[in-house]
Amino acid sequence: MSLNIALCEPKELLKALVRFPSLSTKEQDLVDWLEKSVEETGLLQVDRYGDNLIFSIKGDQDGPWLLMNSHSDVVPASSNHKGNPFEPVEEDGKIWGRGTTDAKGCGTAMLKSLLELASEGWKPRKGKVSFALTICEETSGEFNGMAYLRTLMDDSRLKLPDAALIGEPTSLAPCVAQKGLLVLRLTTEGESGHAARIYGKNAIYEMAEVLSKLKSVHFEDDNPFIGNVKITPTKIHAGTVNNAMPEHTEVILDVRTIPEVSNNDIIQALQKSLGCEIQVISDRFVSTQTDPDSAIAQSCLRASGQEFFGSPTASDWVFLADIPVVKIGPGNSEMSHKRDEYIEIDQLNAGVTLYKRIIRDYFGEEDAQ
Repeated sequence: MSLNIALCEPKELLKALVRFPSLSTKEQDLVDWLEKSVEETGLLQVDRYGDNLIFSIKGDQDGPWLLMNSHSDVVPASSNHKGNPFEPVEEDGKIWGRGTTDAKGCGTAMLKSLLELASEGWKPRKGKVSFALTICEETSGEFNGMAYLRTLMDDSRLKLPDAALIGEPTSLAPCVAQKGLLVLRLTTEGESGHAARIYGKNAIYEMAEVLSKLKSVHFEDDNPFIGNVKITPTKIHAGTVNNAMPEHTEVILDVRTIPEVSNNDIIQALQKSLGCEIQVISDRFVSTQTDPDSAIAQSCLRASGQEFFGSPTASDWVFLADIPVVKIGPGNSEMSHKRDEYIEIDQLNAGVTLYKRIIRDYFGEEDAQ
């Protein structure tokens, strides 16, 4: 695929990215093509860590590092997806295709913002601005690219950024808080045996009592941007055959957390109220919040002209929870993962302009060269 990504319109770069069916762990073809395409422009420094790419503009002196990040993977197409999910369609000012909103639109806008700044001869007087395109965000598993880069930062092979932007669809509004995700397994025990003969403890009835108690578990603390802790039972499993009492019943809880209430406090409260076995399945997605008065938050506020808000969904922000981060990008989040996923071209173009404004503001116009 031949495309001059420095000169093409953002929509053409997005279409090129959508044509790669880059499901999680299957992103290498996209990464290889993009690495080569950016290197051919000669405009940005290109570094590769596994299948994770970092594109940078460096100043002449050491200074702050502003990192932009989005992901290259997409979720599988819906069984009734509208058209070919990996053949983008442009119509009525929109581009349809898997990943147009989540999150290749954001990645396109971030990369184009750096390419345009470099083409204009801009660079920070001090410091560096980068865009990291990382893998496996959608699966949240062991191959997560941002998690890998974080390990490099923790052992000093990479510097920890001073601030970051996470590219996820927010309709260009600045998100300064996001709920975390705590996944728990509840288990109740019963007596096994033939259903016609056993009259002892039934693990399903025991779980019914637990779930009844769960309805009354609430936390008073509240976050101004993301509200309170939300607990949702999402899966239940019990029994193996129709005519036998189950030995145990399991329920999975999806717990959306806030910074004001720790995971430990949530687990202790549930243990006290429910009186059943509780196992932690996943606690890596911590809740996050950035001080609205931080430099990057204020740059986003000025550049976007929109108010701060909070998000109920998790992202790779969790791997940068100890620095100021704002989640912001083109596209409507409600379009993510839908069969008719699309992004408005005007929104995509506005995303490029927005990221350029944020970068210039963060480093100061007087630092532009």
